[in-house]
Amino acid sequence: MQNWQPTNPVVRRFMNAHMDWMRFAKDRAARLMIWQTDERDAQLVQLYFQVQDETSCAVRTMRAAFVDEARYAQALIDELVAFYDSRREVSNARGLRADWQAPLTGTSNSMLRLLTVADSLMRHHPDIFPAMVFVLEPAHVRDETAWCRWLEALLAIVAASPNFGERVRFVVPRTDVSSLASLSQRHQQAVRLVHGRYSMASLPRELLAESGERGASGEFRRLFVALNETIEGGSAMRLEPLRAAALTVAEREQWFDQCVVVHLIAGSAYLKWRDRERALGAYRSAAENGARAVEAGHPAGHKLIANGLFGEASVHLTQKDFAHAAYCYERAAASTAAAADALLTVEAWRMSAVCWERAGEREHALEAGFNALDAGLLIDESMRLHSNLQFVVEWMVKQVGAFDKRRGELSDKVAALRSGR
Repeated sequence: MQNWQPTNPVVRRFMNAHMDWMRFAKDRAARLMIWQTDERDAQLVQLYFQVQDETSCAVRTMRAAFVDEARYAQALIDELVAFYDSRREVSNARGLRADWQAPLTGTSNSMLRLLTVADSLMRHHPDIFPAMVFVLEPAHVRDETAWCRWLEALLAIVAASPNFGERVRFVVPRTDVSSLASLSQRHQQAVRLVHGRYSMASLPRELLAESGERGASGEFRRLFVALNETIEGGSAMRLEPLRAAALTVAEREQWFDQCVVVHLIAGSAYLKWRDRERALGAYRSAAENGARAVEAGHPAGHKLIANGLFGEASVHLTQKDFAHAAYCYERAAASTAAAADALLTVEAWRMSAVCWERAGEREHALEAGFNALDAGLLIDESMRLHSNLQFVVEWMVKQVGAFDKRRGELSDKVAALRSGR
């Protein structure tokens, strides 16, 4: 029987990533995989782990923020327990006894506690968790050097605790591994640095060639692919004719959402090329077309407006124009609230607060911070701990001192967030 070879360009790339993964999985000595890719290929690795998250409980993508070395392992434990708790009801309904409880370990070493909790879960559900792989993708890393120290300490704990560490592995997907290079050199037996190369940048053109799509959609897709390719090594002389042609098709077909996408691509290109005025113009056009999408009843219209405003704010930030950036984030918060996206609304208000503070406008900054906390009440309780809310709370505590007139208001809002009200 002949070996099957994937012909679909997406499947072919997915299988290449899977082969890199399996080499790590079969390496009995390996404990940490640093999976390096460029930014385009990183999207494939994210998709790979998204599929793993959906099909295997044993592979968990952990997004708890890295605040400091002392608290990170406990944050991972909390995230793991929250994941299990979120599945209890469904599992019990399917006849699976979801009665595991995280053990009280009695050790002061938080990394050892993490291994102990993982081991307990595997022993309780050996059929569901025959082993565990934690994919570490912190939502935020406050101190890169401290993060590397934490990983090194983790490897030491794993090596010193074979009873717990043997079935637990860790993966760190990264585009920049410069800070981790010494880690892989000092722990050659346990660390595997994998250079994933999947050519995702050429995927759109390959898919387009295979589709044979015709008509307005085919014409737009060809222009869209060419437009994307101009970002790397392109110029305004190349970008503008493609942008105009793509907009002509999208406007003729009244694809207002695609008009937004075209302007966002142009904005990101000009931002990369440090052409501030053209970047601002492109992002403002994106927001304007988002408004047209709202008028036309497009379900994503409000988010499209927000994308344009986030883009405009990023241009202002490159110029340290914090007041204009803050104003853009405030407008974006109104759009994300209209889209009922609480996570994005918190982020918009958080960024507005930070920008107002840097602009020297403390009262505006505090108001934006309180608005972020209010928006946080709309986030599902299970997600609050691992969202940017914790950064908002920490930032606000620093801004509002113990004797500040608004300290009571802050305490009430934080208590409401923690109580689930």
